[in-house]
Amino acid sequence: MKFVAPAMSITIADNNIYITSDNAGLCKISRFKGHSVEDIVLIQGTPCVAVRFSFDSLLVSVGETLYVVSGNEARPVLKARSGNWFWHSVEGCGNVFVQEYGEPPTGIYVSEDLMHFRRVVTNNAIDPLSKHFHYITFDEMRELLVTTLGDGNVVRVAVSSNCDSTWKPLYKGPWQFVPVLIDGNMWILGFDSSIARGGLAIYNTEVDKRSFVFLKANGYRYAQFTSITKFDNYYIGCLGYPTAIVASKDMLHWHLLYLDNTFTRYNHFVNASVWRGRIICIRGKELPIFYSRDIEEAFKKKPFLVPYKPYFDKIRGLHLQ
Repeated sequence: MKFVAPAMSITIADNNIYITSDNAGLCKISRFKGHSVEDIVLIQGTPCVAVRFSFDSLLVSVGETLYVVSGNEARPVLKARSGNWFWHSVEGCGNVFVQEYGEPPTGIYVSEDLMHFRRVVTNNAIDPLSKHFHYITFDEMRELLVTTLGDGNVVRVAVSSNCDSTWKPLYKGPWQFVPVLIDGNMWILGFDSSIARGGLAIYNTEVDKRSFVFLKANGYRYAQFTSITKFDNYYIGCLGYPTAIVASKDMLHWHLLYLDNTFTRYNHFVNASVWRGRIICIRGKELPIFYSRDIEEAFKKKPFLVPYKPYFDKIRGLHLQ
């Protein structure tokens, strides 16, 4: 394991790593190529999150504004509600979708060219009790947009089969999620819950059946996922609280790759990307890099996340439905 430049987020494209970092309220966007880092542009505002590389341009959320960065120029193209920001993005149906996060109402927006965006739907149109969207992704096999949303609402997962304003609930219940990993016929959703200690929902799209894995972290009350990705035969889980990177083969036992206790609250910026046979992880400060051998070493130690029987959590969950 080693560390490279300070970073709040990254996106990878054309063998380049685009890095955003917060420099005293200035969003610095840099490109890491080979062994050198080239600064591209500075923009006033924070958080600064690189959400997607498309059409030879970089989409970056800086404060409440979404910018298209091309060359050394940053052009504002979309504004979120005051105080909100854009957290995730996905390509689907030939378009780019971005998801707003923060105070309600939050929106999902679509663009064909990154220059012009229109709002597709708000979180309150799907569930009036929801606070905001958590995540958006696209199932290419089934041509479905998938979103998760919270907090304190009933509809936790919704889908759109036409990539537009028509949405229907997929899951209503007590368990709340942020990330969704599309893994063939499985959707793997990471818990972000104040009811359960932590866990995953596994949705089998072939038989329309879901199951839940309840997980607890040793020494922590909650384990809240921010992202899940696949690396070879491993699942790589990123936790916003505690700030941690974990790996698993069976989704039942997760071994610790990295832990940072300097974050005492939920860290939105923990993420991981696969690049050239390694995992580059984002923790909101630096970029830990892991190889297969690092994961193999982690599996020699006791797991950090383990299953538990959620008797009392299920009772609380039923009470709140």
